[in-house]
Amino acid sequence: MYKNIGWTLGNACPCNCKHCYSMQARVKNKDLTKEIVDKVINQIVKLGVETVNFGGNEPIFTNGLDVKKSLLPYIINELHKRNIKVGLTSSGISVMELYRNFPDEFQKLNDIDISIDSPYEEEHDNNRGNNVYKLALAALKLCQIQNIDCSIVMCAMNWNFTEDRLINLLELCRKFDTNIRINMLKPTDEKHLELMPSLDQIQEGYDLLIKSCNTLDMSDPILSAQYNNDKISGCSCGISSLRINSITPDGKIPVSPCVYMHDNRVGDLLTEDIESIIQSQEFNELKNRNHNYNNIEECSDCDKLDICRGGCSATAYWYNYHTTGTKDMYKKDPYCFLHLTKEQIAPTYVKSKSLVHQNYLCTWIGRSKI
Repeated sequence: MYKNIGWTLGNACPCNCKHCYSMQARVKNKDLTKEIVDKVINQIVKLGVETVNFGGNEPIFTNGLDVKKSLLPYIINELHKRNIKVGLTSSGISVMELYRNFPDEFQKLNDIDISIDSPYEEEHDNNRGNNVYKLALAALKLCQIQNIDCSIVMCAMNWNFTEDRLINLLELCRKFDTNIRINMLKPTDEKHLELMPSLDQIQEGYDLLIKSCNTLDMSDPILSAQYNNDKISGCSCGISSLRINSITPDGKIPVSPCVYMHDNRVGDLLTEDIESIIQSQEFNELKNRNHNYNNIEECSDCDKLDICRGGCSATAYWYNYHTTGTKDMYKKDPYCFLHLTKEQIAPTYVKSKSLVHQNYLCTWIGRSKI
């Protein structure tokens, strides 16, 4: 059963983030219509989906950079009618524009993730290619005032996943009463290799976070293996979650088992049944990796293999492709840090309100203990 899905609504975005994973898959030319949206939502309903998160671009820009042409409010209302929880991932732009122009629809959001690449304004704006740091803080304050559940989300890279930045990021979380969510960089582009954090960085960073926070969700299989979370069985992509991609120049809405797996985009929700699409070879490749994880030779002698199952499928696939030039689903996640000597840290798990990113993507969500 596919419980959690992501949906890239548009191809336009005013930011130019250096680590962007969706830019390769977004091509401007076609816009959404209400008829298109209705067809996609009918497909979503067939799967019994519980949550939908909008991300990939700034979701308010469904039809170019003119907010007045946005179909985001219509989409929120249609999903809300069907009791599907809706979330939004934004640099702050979509949050503020939605609240300013469509306050009723803003109140229907289940939770919001605000992307902050660095707690230092100049670094954040430089990485985003736009002056959006102050806007991110304004969005955090708005969520706090409006009592909308909110998380600050950071993509962990070698320049920002450091002790001082994480400490300052946690201070922002406390100031605005938010959760913190961390995704490790997925190297979907060869240029991302030079941004990947080291294994020592990963260990030190997550040790700090897990000591400082209560853990709300740990769906990243690498972390689950390291911190003995035996509730996870590999990554959820293609198993219980999937991604609806933005409309293509020829008017198709393809689907992929993972937001990062551009090579596995398949089908067209406007002309093909979603139940047929999820049985495709592209989906089966990730399902087979999850079920046949013993075929990952690099992991054969690991006693945490049943939990991790080789880690994040996308990270393993792209890292191997960009370093060897070969495409192979049965490779080990390069972020595995089990072999590093470390003290044993037991996370403190706390149940939270349902968030759209729980068990969606390979991620970690926490809340400061202070």
